[in-house]
Amino acid sequence: MDTVRNMEFINVLGMPTSVLKYGEILQDTKSMFLVVPGNPGVVEFYDDFMSHLYTSCGGTVPVWGVSHAGHVLPPAGNQDLYKKLSYEVCTLDGQIRHKVAFIKENIPKKTKLFLIGHSIGCYIILKILYQLEQPIGRCFMLFPTIERMAISPNGRIYTPALKYLRWMAPLLVSGVGLLPQGIKTWLLRSHFKDENVPECVHSATEGLINPFCVSNALFMAHQEMSKVAELDKTLVGNHLDRLSFYFGKSDDWCPPHYGEDFKKLFPTCDIRVCEMGYSHAYVIDASLHMADIVAKWCQDFM
Repeated sequence: MDTVRNMEFINVLGMPTSVLKYGEILQDTKSMFLVVPGNPGVVEFYDDFMSHLYTSCGGTVPVWGVSHAGHVLPPAGNQDLYKKLSYEVCTLDGQIRHKVAFIKENIPKKTKLFLIGHSIGCYIILKILYQLEQPIGRCFMLFPTIERMAISPNGRIYTPALKYLRWMAPLLVSGVGLLPQGIKTWLLRSHFKDENVPECVHSATEGLINPFCVSNALFMAHQEMSKVAELDKTLVGNHLDRLSFYFGKSDDWCPPHYGEDFKKLFPTCDIRVCEMGYSHAYVIDASLHMADIVAKWCQDFM
């Protein structure tokens, strides 16, 4: 399967952007999956999920994922451009423009898109649907954060921290960055020692440990707390026939009553509730299981 995997940097709105591909778009490619990540938006976190989804669909439907702008450090030589553009593109609104530009510049208009959003990626998908020229097969919204983020259980904790303390994180990361690679790897593996964490999560986390990317991810998170407030019922209603939602049963970013409220508002919507207890950050504990769920789920729409 390694022969079909490709990780590369593509310029999107002038920003070198990390893109992970399983399979390529050929002349006869009719449909594909595109993963829009949560925050931090490092697409490598989703490597196992994407690989398993690709094989589960017979290796015939490309599965691509696009990182958020500014969340993955580009190759040497692009750093100055990256930092100059980050103030425009690394905002939450900038990330929305970034995904629209990526799709329009890299995916043929005739290719049917099956969008997979995770967490804030679901909010981004909702915001870009009306701008896309491609046919949309389905949007699978996994553990969605599309409303009331600041007053969710986690939001009540992180909103003040992101407002007043986020400047400390890049300083701490700078200190960690001075440590020998072996010690950094040991610290990371010690942090996850009681969990069966995929190798791609270790690798993605190591890549994230730099002040620039951490600063961008936290600034985006800070904006999420204020911008992702009341549910845009009109926007959801306009695209309801293309949306499928997967809510966690114990999700502190999107607590169960959010899903219950959503179901009352949209009783005909395709909604599932996780019965297995997977965490909001499913790439840590349930990548393969979630890939199986999406692979089976999508058959009804392919």
